[in-house]
Amino acid sequence: MRVRWTALATLMAVVLLTAASGFAAKVLFEDKFTTLDPAWGAPSKLITVEDGKLIITGEKNLADNFLNQAGILLNDMEASYTMSITNAANPNYGSGLLFWARDYDAWYCILINANGWFAVQQYTAGRFFLPVSWRESDAIVKGEDRKNEVKVVTKGNRATIFVNGKEIISFTGQPPQGGSLIGFRVTSGPDAPNTVAFSNFRVVQP
Repeated sequence: MRVRWTALATLMAVVLLTAASGFAAKVLFEDKFTTLDPAWGAPSKLITVEDGKLIITGEKNLADNFLNQAGILLNDMEASYTMSITNAANPNYGSGLLFWARDYDAWYCILINANGWFAVQQYTAGRFFLPVSWRESDAIVKGEDRKNEVKVVTKGNRATIFVNGKEIISFTGQPPQGGSLIGFRVTSGPDAPNTVAFSNFRVVQP
């Protein structure tokens, strides 16, 4: 009887594992940053790859955007990544994920700074908007070289943002028709450039 039950339990485990794998999220995009994918652009003083991280050093008093050109993604997606501000010369200036991007002229961005504040910025029709104004969150780990795990989940016209496993905001936006591009934005103030490291970048279809 024990042998029979053991065989049945094994069979059930296989069935459950097979079913679970069927419900696994479909990976739409992933970059482990072992090398700089040409879809990010040519290596330069602004963007490079080192130790499994995409390193972006912004230009002083400017914002630098890098949209991955590998292809258009679904608007409904779940993007996750790790970020650390390795040089916070201007700790009030935020950086983060570009999403719902039609191109360099229309996008959204979740900005997180070294002081533990965040905002959502939108750029469209030559104008900047703040669908989520700057605010502080205790979910964000403050300081230089501190890691924050960020996840952006979009569905329909709704985007929900998590930091270190905690939901920090949900808002309504305007995703572009026909899918979108994804990338990163680093902003720097007038004193010196900020440098931000991104890693563990993965986009899945929920």
